[in-house]
Amino acid sequence: MPTYVCPRPTYRYMVSVVVVGFPMSGKTTLVAEIVGIGVPRVGFQETCSCNYVSIHINGVEWHVWDTPRITSVDDITSGWVGENALEEADAVVVCHDGSRDRCPMSLVRACGVDRSVLALTRGAAGREDLSYAIEYLKVTRMDGTLVPRADGITSLLSAVSCLLPNACTMATG
Repeated sequence: MPTYVCPRPTYRYMVSVVVVGFPMSGKTTLVAEIVGIGVPRVGFQETCSCNYVSIHINGVEWHVWDTPRITSVDDITSGWVGENALEEADAVVVCHDGSRDRCPMSLVRACGVDRSVLALTRGAAGREDLSYAIEYLKVTRMDGTLVPRADGITSLLSAVSCLLPNACTMATG
């Protein structure tokens, strides 16, 4: 029978997930899909402020932050509205819509490889711009694995959950 090794419980009341990306990469739409609310499709305005929406997953409150666009990596450290939320985030979702000629891996590096997930938005999984593929394969996490990629809400939430500290791990032997 397998045994489970549980470290001292960490009493975590909130998880912070920040959604970032280049202009019009689907950040707001992704946040709305994660929390299960509708996004107005008519008269859509560009996001100019940093706001969060709360949801509960497995009894833990998640704050999912919608941020304004990032036009370059330099924006992150030069007064970008989402800078504080990004600094305190447990996980970062980097949106890539597959149709832009921008490499999302520069954002992954700037936000932290070990806490990032690459979200393929707006159907990017089927029509993905592969110009970033070589950069993607060059960027590995501390454990030697590639940055997780997700093309749907279920796979995204699973990938983000895997970045968070585990409460219990199954021991082998």
